[in-house]
Amino acid sequence: MVFAVVTGGGTSGHVLPALAICELLVDAGHSVEEIRYVGSRRGVETVLMRGTGVGCEFLPISGLQRSLRLRALARNAVLPWRLMHSRVLARSLIKRWKPQVVISVGGYASEPMSRAAIAHDVPLVCVSYDRIPGLATRRQARHAAVSAVAFEDSSLPNAIVTGAPVRQHLRELKVAERRPSSRELLGISSTAQMVVIMGGSLGSKTLNAMAPELLLALAGKEAVVYHICGDRFVRDPMPHVPAGVQYIRVGYEERMIDVYSALDVLVARAGASTVAEIATVGIAAVLVPWPDASDGHQELNARWLTDSGAAELVDDASCADGTTVNLVMQLLNNPSRIVDMTHKAFALGVKHRGPGLVNVIQNVARSPMARGTMDD
Repeated sequence: MVFAVVTGGGTSGHVLPALAICELLVDAGHSVEEIRYVGSRRGVETVLMRGTGVGCEFLPISGLQRSLRLRALARNAVLPWRLMHSRVLARSLIKRWKPQVVISVGGYASEPMSRAAIAHDVPLVCVSYDRIPGLATRRQARHAAVSAVAFEDSSLPNAIVTGAPVRQHLRELKVAERRPSSRELLGISSTAQMVVIMGGSLGSKTLNAMAPELLLALAGKEAVVYHICGDRFVRDPMPHVPAGVQYIRVGYEERMIDVYSALDVLVARAGASTVAEIATVGIAAVLVPWPDASDGHQELNARWLTDSGAAELVDDASCADGTTVNLVMQLLNNPSRIVDMTHKAFALGVKHRGPGLVNVIQNVARSPMARGTMDD
């Protein structure tokens, strides 16, 4: 018997929350055999879901390509067929599994299964962890039993503030306790100051371009720059590294529990998952919202932290003109400010560490109700 189907994907910003929800359900006493995941064949979920024990189905659906390149146009041309084929497959899965609840984390990959749930009177829970929900979430939430949201000011219908879905190992992390072993594992001196640059799952050209200037600013200090640059940038020319400064560059990092525990300051984009993780574990961060994010949602995500003094906010121009590097150096020279930021961030993450989300999911599953169709 299938208790829950978690759906959504395409990028790690959707897949990691989906994984977190699966873990929450298992923590609540549900067998992993009672959980299913449905994503896209073209997304990172085909890699990230391996070894989880969760039964997975990957549909042919793909997202709209916003490029005029020939390859992108060709993919868009077959998008209607992929969408219809995925909807047919999703309805077949709903009939076979008969789940008690479907949980959508949004993104294009969530559309077929969410639509199938609504059509077959399976209660739908929409999980939204951005300050401004994406289009798929806004559309699905009109027919959902509950919108489980991370922020108080959500515009979604039937919204309940539950906190964001965060992976179990991060919810349970004690940064200060793990710091010595994490630094040893990563090859970082216990006395060095450590700055992490992280541009999201795809990497950020803007943040990457800041690394050489930061390295020069750290010259003469016992310092480490740990640079998670994105796989597409990992073969870029290496920057000049001053004597005494350690520079580590990786395309992607799976050991975030150790990176978070080891660092002093994080410089990162302000995707919803990153912001939720900062608050969950309690670390000091300088946030650089991606300026092209729809409706400016990354800046709003960041302001949830910065308005409470739990992080610093800069823009892309500040990365180019040296302002961001200067701010990082000021923080490194002011350990009490770093400690204050970590405490304030951790306090904001209390709901992310709690059982609110899984409680809502279980309550909805116990009270199934028909929600109409997405064509209403």
